[in-house]
Amino acid sequence: MRSSAPGVTLCDMAELTTITALWNGFTGAPGYSRLRFQGRLDQSSLDAAGAGVRAFFLALNAYLQTGWTIGIQPIAQVNDVGTGALTGEVAMTSTPAVVTGTVSNTTAYAGGSGAVVHWITGAFSHGRKVRGRTYLVPLVLASASDGTVSPSFITAMQNAGNALVALAAADLCVWTKTFDDAKPANQIGGLSTPVTGCTVPDRSAQLRTRRS
Repeated sequence: MRSSAPGVTLCDMAELTTITALWNGFTGAPGYSRLRFQGRLDQSSLDAAGAGVRAFFLALNAYLQTGWTIGIQPIAQVNDVGTGALTGEVAMTSTPAVVTGTVSNTTAYAGGSGAVVHWITGAFSHGRKVRGRTYLVPLVLASASDGTVSPSFITAMQNAGNALVALAAADLCVWTKTFDDAKPANQIGGLSTPVTGCTVPDRSAQLRTRRS
């Protein structure tokens, strides 16, 4: 590892593994949620991480319409933390079962609205605390009468997030990237930081794109 600026650690050789969840079945689909784990996961760790990600999204099935699905992709990507270069792919032993919504498909929803999970770390970069976000959009029956997120939803996703953070076989992490001033910009450094906790804010979240 080397440092180029205060609060920024550039990892030249370190890798991380990305597991992707594919959302389908609603207007504007598909959507992608990417969760990252430290290092190049071995077979047992990858299988456990895939199961853990599936369990996290399973907590959403009571807030998704029937016909909406979230599928955990069995092929995970491995990237160099410092350069962003794809260094390989690893395959799960089997594909995790698809998460399917359970709410009537006549239930109204707002296409660009839902909730967000904040992933907390103990690291700082460029004077700010490093944290990640996973947007959960769209959702049904997740709102309270005052326009905030319902307490039952917050409890369900807080518990699901805590379980993913506590996963023993693989370390959930946040990938922070540093870029130069070129156009288009080039990644010149990165920081992979273990997640130490999570929070689900009591407010709705808006998502402009499902392809980030």
